Amino acid sequence: MDDIIKILKSPYSVVKFQNFFGVYRTEYEAESKYSDIRSCSQCKSSVSINGGPTDPGIFDNLNIDCQKNLKEKLTLNGSVVSNGDCFGEKEIRYRHRRECSCDSILSSTPSDVDGVQLSVSDIDSDSECQAEYEIRNKFWYYFFSFGASLGYELFYSSFFPFWFWNIDGAVGRRVIMVWVSIMYVGQALKDVIRWPRPSAPPVVQLEPGYSEEYGMPSTHAMVGAAVPFSLLIFTMHRYEYPIIIGLLIAILWCALVCCSRLYMGMHTILDILGGLFLVTLLMVVLLPIIDTIDSFFLTHRYSPLVSILFTMLLVIVYPSSDRWTPARSDTATILGSGAGVVVGTWLNYRLGIIRGPGLPPPYQIMWPDYHVVGLALLRASIGISCIVATRAIFKSILYAVICNVLKFDDQNLKTKHNVQVFFKYLTYSAIGFTITYLSPMVFRFLNIERITMFTEV
Repeated sequence: MDDIIKILKSPYSVVKFQNFFGVYRTEYEAESKYSDIRSCSQCKSSVSINGGPTDPGIFDNLNIDCQKNLKEKLTLNGSVVSNGDCFGEKEIRYRHRRECSCDSILSSTPSDVDGVQLSVSDIDSDSECQAEYEIRNKFWYYFFSFGASLGYELFYSSFFPFWFWNIDGAVGRRVIMVWVSIMYVGQALKDVIRWPRPSAPPVVQLEPGYSEEYGMPSTHAMVGAAVPFSLLIFTMHRYEYPIIIGLLIAILWCALVCCSRLYMGMHTILDILGGLFLVTLLMVVLLPIIDTIDSFFLTHRYSPLVSILFTMLLVIVYPSSDRWTPARSDTATILGSGAGVVVGTWLNYRLGIIRGPGLPPPYQIMWPDYHVVGLALLRASIGISCIVATRAIFKSILYAVICNVLKFDDQNLKTKHNVQVFFKYLTYSAIGFTITYLSPMVFRFLNIERITMFTEV
C-alpha cells in the first residue's frame, strides 16, 4: 500500500502523463568545474534526504568535492538534502540548447544518477531564468487548457449567470449551494493538510500562478465532479431527456477536468483521487438536504441575515496557513457570490417576482429557435455588462472606502490581506446580487426576460 501511495504521489507519474500528451521539459547541458576533488567518507555518511540517510555512492558519481565548513544546498526530487557543511566550492553553469542565455540558473536541471534525479538550486537568487518547456502537440494543449478552464472563476462567472438567465433558476440555486459548500471544504482542507503541489522540476507547471496554493485535495477535481453530477441529479426528474446522455456528459466533464490538472502539472494523481473521494462523501451528505436548504433561504424572513452572517463566519474561521496563499481570498470570493445569490433570489420571492410553477415537473425540453437564441445572447451580453460594471465600481470605490474607514497600515501585510479578503467578499456578494436581482430587473424593463424565469421555485 505504501508503494502504491508513493507512486500516486510521485511527481514522476505526472511527468509520464505530460510526456505522453506532448509536454516535455527542454533539455539542458551541464558543465561542472570542480577544484580539489577529494573523497570524504565522513561527509558522505552525514548526508540525509527527508530526514533519512541516502546512498553515499550518489556523490561519487557526481565527483563532489568534500571540504568542511562550506555550505551549499542540493535538492533531491524537490527535497532539501542536508550536506553536513562539508561540500566543496564549485561552479555550475547550464547552457540551454535553444533560448536560455542566463549566466547562472536558479531553476534546477535534472541529471540521472544511478536512477535518481538530482538537481541543483539556489545558485543565484537574482537569476530569473527558468527551465523552459516544449509543447509538441497543440491539440492536447488547447484541449486540456479548456478542461482546466472549467474550474476557474472566468468560467463560473459566465456559466452560472447564463444558467439563471436562460435555463432554470431553481436548478441554478441548488447547484450554487453545492458549489459553495464543496469549494469551501476543499480550499480549507488544503491549508490544513498542506501537501505541496508536484515539484517543478521534474514536472512542468503550465500554470505557475497557482503554485502558491497547496495541492491536496484537488478542488478542480472536486468541482469538476460536483457541478456536472449535481446538474444531472437536479434535472433528471425535472426535465424529460435521456438520462444516459446526461450521465455521459457528466463523466466526460469530470474526467476532462481531472486529467487537465495532470497535464498542467498542478496536481499529483493522489491529489485528484483525494478530491474525488472527498466530493463523493460531501455529495452523499448534501444532496438529500439541499431542497430543504434552498426552501429556507428562498422563503424564510431572516434568510439574508442568516446567509450573510454564516458565510462571513466561515471566512473568519477559515484555517490559518503557515504561509500566504490565495486560497482564503478565493474562498471569500466563492462565499460572497453564494450570499449575494441568496439575497437576490430571496428579494425576488418577497416581492412576488418569483412564484410557484403553474404545472408540476417533469417538463419537456423546448429546443430553441433563432429568436430564442438571439434573446439568450442579448440577455447574456446585457447581464455580463452589469456584472462588469458592478465589479468595476466596487473595485475602484469600495477598497478605498474600507481603507479609509479602518485606517489600516498599508505596510502591515497581515492587515492588508484581511482587508483584501473582506473587500473580495463584499464585491462578489454584490455580483451575486446583480446576477439574481439587478440583471433580471433590467431584462424586465427591456421586456426581454425569459418567460419562465420567475416561476421557478
